[in-house]
Amino acid sequence: MRCDICGQDYGVAHNCAGISPMMTSGEAAPPPVGFAPLYYLRLAFRIARWDDVSIRRAARDPIAGYYGALFWGISATVILLFSALPMMLRVTRLSGPVMVIALVLGMTFGFVALGCITFIQLGLCHLIAKWFFEGKGTFVTVMRPLLLGWFVNVLIVIPVVGLLAGAVAWTAVLMLVFEEVEGIDRLKAFLISAGINVCLLAVRFAILPGR
Repeated sequence: MRCDICGQDYGVAHNCAGISPMMTSGEAAPPPVGFAPLYYLRLAFRIARWDDVSIRRAARDPIAGYYGALFWGISATVILLFSALPMMLRVTRLSGPVMVIALVLGMTFGFVALGCITFIQLGLCHLIAKWFFEGKGTFVTVMRPLLLGWFVNVLIVIPVVGLLAGAVAWTAVLMLVFEEVEGIDRLKAFLISAGINVCLLAVRFAILPGR
């Protein structure tokens, strides 16, 4: 039998932990103590595979936000190295130390711009969920699993199909996170995530029509 309160399986009787009705014992397990990058890396991959339990665990874990920011930084750097850097090398006419400084400044600007775009995108999704669909989550609890799962955007570096693959994967992660954390219907979560992604892509192509 399974307890309706804590979700624990038992035979005749058990000591109930008093956990909320929708939370299983595995979901309520505390996060690891200390430095645990492998745990959060596995958590990030499970989020990318649409594991709803991992999404809810990450949303409640304050440390997940720090690891999410770290993984976001690594993923953003990979994207810039494979997309922005080759483009800058093709168009630059500088050489020597001046070229190195220009490339560093260009990469730094790209990193900051990507961070602003990510912040604006997630903020808009959260505000739309709160204002129009009565979302129950907070911006921080939404950011934690999304930063962990943001690495799926690295797919955009794949030639030809990368942009589409990255957009589909990221839209799916956004949809699941907003469904689980904000507590809104999947269709509404999909409309929010897909709508914001389409708008950002339109802005990108309007600014850089040749790329």
